[in-house]
Amino acid sequence: MSATKVWVRICALEELPVGRAVNVHINNQRLVIGRCGERAYVTQGYCTHMLYALKDAKIEDCTITCNLHGAQFDLRDGSVQAWVTPITDEIRERKPLRVYETEVRDGIVYLAWNAESAEKVRVRLS
Repeated sequence: MSATKVWVRICALEELPVGRAVNVHINNQRLVIGRCGERAYVTQGYCTHMLYALKDAKIEDCTITCNLHGAQFDLRDGSVQAWVTPITDEIRERKPLRVYETEVRDGIVYLAWNAESAEKVRVRLS
């Protein structure tokens, strides 16, 4: 059986803290989930600047801010809202976050994931 898009239950929207990103592990892949009003968004788990983990990153007005150097991204589409000031030669080019498709249905957050079936997808919040 080939992988297709399946909807995987992540958590109840009310379980997500307001103003802070939380790790969500999908089949051992670390992503982050953040709340923006009555929606939730899932992005890659690392900042594109220096690959710093986005767990516990501040979220305000649908913008997630990396705790290391302050790079900011729009949770809804991953676009760069503010980049870092160069302090070393290791500045990477501006690159958006990868954003995964989500839905909130009846207060439950679901993530679109490529898998044979939703039952084969392991989800863990941390």
